[in-house]
Amino acid sequence: MKKTSTILAITSGLFFGQAQAEIESEFHVGFNSDYIYRGAELGEDAYEYGLDFAGSSDCGLDWSAGIWSISPDGAGDDELDIYASVGKDLGIGSVAAGFTVYTYDGASGLDDDAEVYLGFSTQQAGLDLGLTVFFGTAGALEDAVLLEGSIGYSFELSSKTTANIGIVYGTLLDEGDFADDGEVYASASISLDYAVSDTITFSPYVSYNEGEEDILGAAAADGAHVGASVSFSF
Repeated sequence: MKKTSTILAITSGLFFGQAQAEIESEFHVGFNSDYIYRGAELGEDAYEYGLDFAGSSDCGLDWSAGIWSISPDGAGDDELDIYASVGKDLGIGSVAAGFTVYTYDGASGLDDDAEVYLGFSTQQAGLDLGLTVFFGTAGALEDAVLLEGSIGYSFELSSKTTANIGIVYGTLLDEGDFADDGEVYASASISLDYAVSDTITFSPYVSYNEGEEDILGAAAADGAHVGASVSFSF
């Protein structure tokens, strides 16, 4: 489950009708040694792809939307996620609201999941800081409330290579049917973005994850995991 609907419905006509900047778009394909979702391991040898769009409007709001799909071994379903968000730069930081719908191919009989979220991000002392609250609205996530914080730092290694360090920590405030209250997960990752050309970027990564045993009834995603992706902007 990767990487609101009401907000999007109200503002979508505004965004696409009054876009003042070009729509930015990107397609990527990738491979992950393990499919990790919020501390749970949902399969191995997972191939993924995604398509993202982003832009801005005359009223000063930013928007983004896309799809993301993953096909892991050891799991009953391939997954396709559909998501969108709207945001506003406040000067001291940015706020964003969005939604994600998680759909499955039906092999294991899973119901589709959905959630909405509200987040705040800012940059302080060169660090990218974020705090997001997720509210589950359907499927296994229904009625779950999750708080997630993140810290990121990026720096140039050369004219073509950027290194990224990230830490994510999440805790369940209300489990719904998802897991037990107070369960947590954490991850730390290092990735590189290498500019193959002006429009193609190669991004390998390594991450270390710690999770809980009973999130989604899956095994905890403890240990190191690796992967890589190639993205194409157009």
